[in-house]
Amino acid sequence: MAEIRNVGDRDWLNRAWQEDHGQPLSLARPDILSGLKVIAPACNDSTNQLLWDLRHQGYQPPLAAIAREQTAGRGQWGRSWQSPPGGLYLSLWLATNLPISHSPHLVLWSAWGIAYALVQHSIPVQLKWPNDLLLQGKKLAGIKTESKISGGIITAAIVGVGINWINPVPASGIALGRFCEAQSIQSVTNLTDLAEITLAGLTLGWHRYQSQGIGAIVADYLQLFAHRGREISLPQGMGMIESITPQGELVVLVDQQREIIPPGAISLGYDQGG
Repeated sequence: MAEIRNVGDRDWLNRAWQEDHGQPLSLARPDILSGLKVIAPACNDSTNQLLWDLRHQGYQPPLAAIAREQTAGRGQWGRSWQSPPGGLYLSLWLATNLPISHSPHLVLWSAWGIAYALVQHSIPVQLKWPNDLLLQGKKLAGIKTESKISGGIITAAIVGVGINWINPVPASGIALGRFCEAQSIQSVTNLTDLAEITLAGLTLGWHRYQSQGIGAIVADYLQLFAHRGREISLPQGMGMIESITPQGELVVLVDQQREIIPPGAISLGYDQGG
């Protein structure tokens, strides 16, 4: 495959989708992973699966895939991921060297990094345990991580991200493009802007995790955690959400006892109001 090194205009993502040439773009920005290349198919079954296929074909990380539409997107816990045109459907493949026990860290640093990057653009995003981003109490984005393991080591990881932009959303969701227009946020005006911010956030999260460790990521995550201090009903009784663990578990205080809830065991829900 020939390589296109000069991205060109400020809406390079839409241009790549229109041309649908399947050739990698080199995205050179100081706040994005050095050497990152981007594949931008107009339509794809799953950007996560596309990157695994490219890995099998001999491509090297870091590599991102961004599709205008997904026909078979995958969500966390095996749930389906609806991916109509108008949203951002992005996956990032990284080379990793992590113990398998650190697998839950992938969601924590990636969710925090994207949320933090959006907050820097005056978008008041919060985190919903364990892998969603909220805006005004509604679902803005979801994250799906996958990995390859060899000898107990995570040797490759893919972080898949779906962010609502101007695509149709359910009552529990919110579209960022309409929010930015209503709030006159000029730094995020199209999917190219959103893709670059997302990649910058993933870069920030990955680098912070590598340099500071999971303790710093958990502390950062808690600063944006929407449900901290909220009451929740468990089989054990009413409790208060206190924290999360480095393994991504929810810590709930019930009658002065800490209950540890694994990811996926319960859902914290969304704001269904207007």
